[in-house]
Amino acid sequence: MFFLLFGAMMIAAPLVMLLYDLQTLCAITNRRALIVRTAWGRRTVTGTAFGDMDATFEILDIGRGAGHLNFASGVSTRSPDSDYTGRYGFRSIRDPARVRDILERARRDCARLREPGASPS
Repeated sequence: MFFLLFGAMMIAAPLVMLLYDLQTLCAITNRRALIVRTAWGRRTVTGTAFGDMDATFEILDIGRGAGHLNFASGVSTRSPDSDYTGRYGFRSIRDPARVRDILERARRDCARLREPGASPS
């Protein structure tokens, strides 16, 4: 009986994680990066301002054109969007290099607009 339950858990675990990831929205605004979760009826929104991000972003390839985009460090490892070292970011996203470029452009535009005498173009 134990082995039957253990086998069922091994089969169900990836499906549960897939459902969890499908209930996650990653967004980039003109001031911050947002991670919105609606998993299992609990709604959470976590924002990271551009000023709180690392100078360089890190991409971890997980295969099939997907990866993790880390943009902040020193975050609690209890967060579902951080790894065991406290690096935080978008998890399991498609084409992380393209998302990194979008995030870098948004951060650069935000910094440019905050300069004295700058005007929106």
